[in-house]
Amino acid sequence: MLVLRRKEGEKILLSGNILIEVLEVREGRVKLGITAPPEVDIVREEIVRRDNHSQLPFFKGASNGS
Repeated sequence: MLVLRRKEGEKILLSGNILIEVLEVREGRVKLGITAPPEVDIVREEIVRRDNHSQLPFFKGASNGS
């Protein structure tokens, strides 16, 4: 896992076509903006776990944290 520190307004570019921007940092929470091609699925982890999408490659064999 790569760990980066970013300030509000700073951006990260992934694979040349996915842009992640830190929009706001307030009260211990971070608001992110993600710009990606339509074929890239963007799903919050808790939604994937709730809906039990264990067939997704990233979540195979991962614990549910409980």
